[in-house]
Amino acid sequence: MRWIINILYFLALIPALPFLFYKSRRTGKYRSGWAGRLGRVDPHLLGKLRSANGPNEMSSGGKRPRRILLHCVSVGELLSMRPLINELVSLDSRLKIVVSTTTDTGLARAADLYAAQDSSVVPVRYPLDLSFAVDRFLDTIRPDLIVLVELETWPNFIFTAVRRGIPIRIINGRLTERSFRRYRLIRPVVAAMFRRIKRFGVQTEPIARRFIALGAPAERVDTIATVKYDAADFSMAIPGTVEFAAALGIRPDHLIVVGGSTGPGEESALLDMYQRLSPDWPQLRLAIAPRKPETVAAVRSAIESRGLRAIYRSKQPDGAMGAALSCGDVVLLDTMGELKKLYSVALGVFSGRSLIKLGGSDMIEAAALAKPVCFGPHTFNFSQAVDVLLAAGGAVRLENAGQLEAVLRQWLEHPDAARQMGLCGRNCLLGLRGSSRRYAMEIINELGLRETDSG
Repeated sequence: MRWIINILYFLALIPALPFLFYKSRRTGKYRSGWAGRLGRVDPHLLGKLRSANGPNEMSSGGKRPRRILLHCVSVGELLSMRPLINELVSLDSRLKIVVSTTTDTGLARAADLYAAQDSSVVPVRYPLDLSFAVDRFLDTIRPDLIVLVELETWPNFIFTAVRRGIPIRIINGRLTERSFRRYRLIRPVVAAMFRRIKRFGVQTEPIARRFIALGAPAERVDTIATVKYDAADFSMAIPGTVEFAAALGIRPDHLIVVGGSTGPGEESALLDMYQRLSPDWPQLRLAIAPRKPETVAAVRSAIESRGLRAIYRSKQPDGAMGAALSCGDVVLLDTMGELKKLYSVALGVFSGRSLIKLGGSDMIEAAALAKPVCFGPHTFNFSQAVDVLLAAGGAVRLENAGQLEAVLRQWLEHPDAARQMGLCGRNCLLGLRGSSRRYAMEIINELGLRETDSG
């Protein structure tokens, strides 16, 4: 079976090579990290993995410390797992948690997040689904349990892990209607993988039905709210925001509208809205945070083509004390990990990748900070959050880009109502937390550990 899958992968790779070469030249992707993609773990990280308990990996109680492989595709999934990782470490400090990611940015972010946690959390690159790479990777990591976030199932990886007796579970499972239709085309393969997965935690009942329709045994599927509610910051003040605002020239009287995690072309709708509303609200200012770093140049071109000036965050670091933003300036957030600071100074937020068919970006983060949120019709990546926010009156759905101006005008004309919308969104999300704790307790039980054993 494995050699058939390998042959199919290599056959698929041949026509994909020109595209991969083009992406590499244009964006810099796929130029590095090939040792990791082929299953090799960085020697430094391997040393960190083994450091806590010596060469025989035995704890003081005489037991081998348990290892969990937690796979997150990229940065979004990685950030959503922080509360779960913290819960696991607090329940049993002997655990080794190996966090794997697929992308360069995900690996870099994981290294930043967990650099201070000694050897409890080790970030690594997830291998390509080639049998020799998977074997090499699992030989090195030797996990006692594999936890896949959302739906990152690859046949060689699943079949190899199960053959080795390693249990697998999916948490925060997500499967859109669009993806469901695609998976049905290869249902026998998907069903074979799903039958080998021990437990499924999925975000909503409709998603549960899709998993079951693809072959997941119904008795193994649980509906558990997304862990993104736990990962959201509900603080009313984000550390570092004062310095952030001062560096960019954001003043207390500015009315900041943020386009968060935008997709290709959405900056045009935001810039149109901004230029039409600015004459009526001289203190209005716009900030755009592109979802992907490689699109920053295109957003800058769109800004400058309208006679506006792009203010890069990377060129205005803390301490820079930038001149006050003028109505001809547009903040361009080109740094990682600072979107919350930008949201915290916003009057309102447009959640991107929703006017185009990309499924939407995370609107939970902005809503948790009590900001009124709007988004387009394409939000299938966050269907549950969209439903609860709309039901609570904490968000507005746009049918098209033309409605963006009307919504922003409404917020500007009625700021008290806009603030109340933000508070409604925040309050409804507060009641949905707790999934990380539930998953952590289930994982601890799966490993045969008890909370009382921790320490």
